[in-house]
Amino acid sequence: MTTSFIHQTVGDLLDRATRAFADRDAIVHGEQRTTFAAFGDAVRRAGHAFASLGLEHGDRVSILSADRTDLLVAFYGTQAAGFAVSPLNARMSEEDHVFIVGDSGAKLLVHDGPFTERAGRIAEATGVRLVSLDDDGPEGFAALLAAQPAEGRAGRSAPDDLAAIFYTGGTTGRPKGVEHSQSGFVASFVSEALEMGIADRSVFAHAAPLTHSSGVFCVPVWMRGGTNVILGGFDPAQMLAAIESERITSTLVVPTMLYVLLDHPDFATRDLSSLQSVIYGAAPMGRERLLQAIDRLGPIFVQLYGQTEAPNQLCALTAADHADAIERGDLAVLSSCGRPVTIADVRVVDDEGNEVPVGERGEIVARGPHVMKSYWNKPEQTAETLIDGWLHTGDIATVDERGFVTIVDRKKDMLISGGFNVYPKEVEACLFQHPHVRDACVIGVPDEKWGEAVKAIVVTDGEVEPAELQAWVKDRKGAVMAPKTVDLVDAIPLTSVGKHDKPALRKAYAEAQAAV
Repeated sequence: MTTSFIHQTVGDLLDRATRAFADRDAIVHGEQRTTFAAFGDAVRRAGHAFASLGLEHGDRVSILSADRTDLLVAFYGTQAAGFAVSPLNARMSEEDHVFIVGDSGAKLLVHDGPFTERAGRIAEATGVRLVSLDDDGPEGFAALLAAQPAEGRAGRSAPDDLAAIFYTGGTTGRPKGVEHSQSGFVASFVSEALEMGIADRSVFAHAAPLTHSSGVFCVPVWMRGGTNVILGGFDPAQMLAAIESERITSTLVVPTMLYVLLDHPDFATRDLSSLQSVIYGAAPMGRERLLQAIDRLGPIFVQLYGQTEAPNQLCALTAADHADAIERGDLAVLSSCGRPVTIADVRVVDDEGNEVPVGERGEIVARGPHVMKSYWNKPEQTAETLIDGWLHTGDIATVDERGFVTIVDRKKDMLISGGFNVYPKEVEACLFQHPHVRDACVIGVPDEKWGEAVKAIVVTDGEVEPAELQAWVKDRKGAVMAPKTVDLVDAIPLTSVGKHDKPALRKAYAEAQAAV
């Protein structure tokens, strides 16, 4: 889809914000507070520093670091100067990091102290040049910035230029690089500011990784003259304390994070009244747990649905949608992912590309100015995913008469048990309605009789047994959907981006069965 109506780049938005709000705090990390003016200076210095190391327009920069202010300086210094960023999720494996740096053709790897040894091995394997955020010497990040001017950008980008290559999680095969343009990022930022409750002078807490979805909220916050508070990871006590002390207005969580916050003793005692918008996504939210949170904090929740291929948003279930669903008693809406955001054209279609009737299942397809350019160096996979300008998401969903989209499951997660299609998310949604269930993940495991058997891995409060959960699903969804086995666990393993690690679970259970 053409993006010619967007004329700004990421650097343009940063220049505008750092001039307009110069004396306000742009970033808070612990005791460190960085004003917009200081951040703008650092971003421009970083661009000049990378250019001085020989980078040319469009060259890629990888970043491997825990969340900190310098990570944001390196990230946006790269984009503002006409280079492209390819961030590394710190929770991914070293093998994936080596692959991503090599596959993207990164010329520079910026890393922090704790990753020094790994960065050295990555450089040995790929030939990438290293810059350390924690090296106090002349080749360290601080010295490189200090030697450069704070005026002007090292280079300029056009709206359609490459801004970033984000790699998917890599839970099945090698990660894929997703290319995004400068204008695509700008479109995403503007949409987030519009759809996600980012108000003037918002104070946004980042507990999820800045190299993933959380970081995409930084610019929308800055566009509104707000402050990004870096928590450096998810610690429930620290996060609740920060909400109180920094008067946090907005944050992004995955469902498992919200569950931990709800169960923490400080949740009932901290002053959380400053919160105006709690954004959640990446995995289904248990309805009972969501209602608990709304009862405590009010209808301030916003659900986002998007993909790496369409950053953070294709649909949104707004705070008003949450409030209206409770007022009407129409709680089924809370299980949806909302309605299409303004910038996205979203449809649910059959295998021939025809829109399905209301209530029928089909695949979500979408187009918009923020949808990816392509998969990096993967023309065949690009052609399979982008068809006639439409992004084929691989998500199976229904749509109701009001336009609310409810995801049934991923195409690849569907299992066939006894000849019947079973969508794990439907079973998970049913389990989440049980008052004693805290988290749930459903997979298919090999079975001689059924082909695949439905297995549920469940976290509870200790007040329910597996047989009761099996009967709960059977009574509500039928025998086909009912788990053949239920394993009660203390925690469900997660991927590097906070989703249930279903590939790892399927592999572990298959290997355990094979060993019997």
